[in-house]
Amino acid sequence: MYWVGLLLCVVLGVEAGGIVAGVLAADTGWSVTLIVVGANLAPWTGIAAFGLLLAGRRRRHTSTAAVEPPRWETVMARIESVRAVGDGPDVPLRLDLTVAPDGRPGCRVDASAVVNLMDLDDFRVGRTVVVDQDAAHPWEVRVHPRPPAGFAAHVAQARIDSAPSETRLTAPAPSSPPAGHGWGGVRAGLLAAALGAALSVVPFHGFY
Repeated sequence: MYWVGLLLCVVLGVEAGGIVAGVLAADTGWSVTLIVVGANLAPWTGIAAFGLLLAGRRRRHTSTAAVEPPRWETVMARIESVRAVGDGPDVPLRLDLTVAPDGRPGCRVDASAVVNLMDLDDFRVGRTVVVDQDAAHPWEVRVHPRPPAGFAAHVAQARIDSAPSETRLTAPAPSSPPAGHGWGGVRAGLLAAALGAALSVVPFHGFY
């Protein structure tokens, strides 16, 4: 997308060169044609070119952030609050949890779960549930509707203290493009247009 915008900027420069060639041409018929064609195409080419440049730079900035794959760890958590957000035999729940990873302080996270109506008693406030927590993004939590094999005994014996609300983890806001991000695309486009104008000497050299 970014490189297509640069290419269109070169075309824009060639079109601008055509307009100049038309103004300077001695042949009245060709000069009118060059001016009319260039004047009609240049605005639309410019809009498309700089639009693609800005969109392409924004996309490149977003893609530069390294996307680390999830590293799920199975840990236990205490239910601090629970709220049903739907009906049916499989009930969607919104949970406020204190997650207690082994060897690390507990923290509060928000999570969702879909639980069968017959298992709702296991999701009362104060109960312990098993979750998968992403070690790289600890606010990402997946709740197990039922304890996995080998965790049932640990859940029955677990005593997890509530973490204070100040420890709540949330996903960070998307980063903003750096200062001057948009102007960088404009500068690159203007340079490409200048290059196109210089190249226009070749096809239009007979008109100058």
